[in-house]
Amino acid sequence: MVHSLHAIFLVAGDNNIPIIYQVHRARDGSSFATRKVEAKQKGLVVFTLIASFQKEEVGFEHQAAIMPDVPPPEQLLNLEEIRERRLTDPRFPSQYRNLAAKKKFIPWPIEMRFCEGSASQHKPSLNYWFRARGKLSDDQALHRCVVAYASDLLFSGVSLNPHREKGLKTYCLSLDHSIWFHKPVKADEWMLYVIESPSAHGGRGFVTGRMFNRQGELIMSLTQEALIRREKPRGPNPRPKL
Repeated sequence: MVHSLHAIFLVAGDNNIPIIYQVHRARDGSSFATRKVEAKQKGLVVFTLIASFQKEEVGFEHQAAIMPDVPPPEQLLNLEEIRERRLTDPRFPSQYRNLAAKKKFIPWPIEMRFCEGSASQHKPSLNYWFRARGKLSDDQALHRCVVAYASDLLFSGVSLNPHREKGLKTYCLSLDHSIWFHKPVKADEWMLYVIESPSAHGGRGFVTGRMFNRQGELIMSLTQEALIRREKPRGPNPRPKL
């Protein structure tokens, strides 16, 4: 089973053209196996990944990380409920509410429930519960793929939180992303995602993450660095340069 993933994003990709993945068999040992993956578009490598796999074994165990004391997901609003409240909240300008109501809302395949309110949106941290919508099969590889996908939805953006201000437009592009799986994952059950951004400098924001199950077990650890910049007027090519 995969126990760690280390990805580097080399060039901005294009959602409108196919991606070709080439998998290189780097090593097959008695306990570990390693694969190197290259993602290509138009013959150019846009992404690389090192994935390490391990046979299941029994060994030493300890956990120093403690899950934060946060409300359970059943007491928190989901994204759809937050949207409905904003549409009817008189504290928001009517123009904003009208525009939001006209915008087509497409639910994410990942359900999220935020532990803090909007008052904490400028903190370099974020805690939220998440799970896949619907029931997944028992395939542990599928659960790890789903959680790896979900881990990137809001991760690097937390490094921009202390710098957000009215009217400021920014963009954020992943540079690298690492994941370590400590224990079996259940992506269709609630997990707490604890994100912190200890540093931003030189146009790069750094974030760390921990994922806990409802029993308080540390399931995964994550890191990511991203390019964070003020948005500038662009020409006909909308893709930012790295």
